[in-house]
This record gives sequence, structure tokens and C-alpha cells, in this order.
Amino acid sequence: MKQIPFIRIGLIFAFSPILLAFITSLFQGGSMWDEGSGSGGYIWFMFLTLPVGFVLVVIGLVMMVVRRTR
Repeated sequence: MKQIPFIRIGLIFAFSPILLAFITSLFQGGSMWDEGSGSGGYIWFMFLTLPVGFVLVVIGLVMMVVRRTR
């Protein structure tokens, strides 16, 4: 059975708005932290992605502990 890397997926998903803000700021020429330029507004998505990513990381850690105890 193929193992799903929940820890990596959770970390990537949790911090993806920062990466998205950085990439769009390169194309727009503004600061990734400036919310007025448009690209900084993506960082507000972290209110949604951080809790979901945290849950995925916890699931991955629990699965890793269960696998090691078997």
C-alpha cells in the first residue's frame, strides 16, 4: 500500500499562500508584504490554510507513531 506523506502535504498546504504571494509579487513588481498591491492579500489565506495544514501534520505524525509501534 502506498503511503501518503501527510506531513509534507500539510506543511506545503499551510505555507502555500506565502509562496503564492512571492511568485505574484515577482510578476507585478511590488512587495509581497504590501496588501495594497494585490499580492500581499494572498497572505490572508493563511487563516484558512494554517489550521488545515496543522491537522494534516498531526494526522501524519499520529500515523507515523502508530506504524512504528506495530
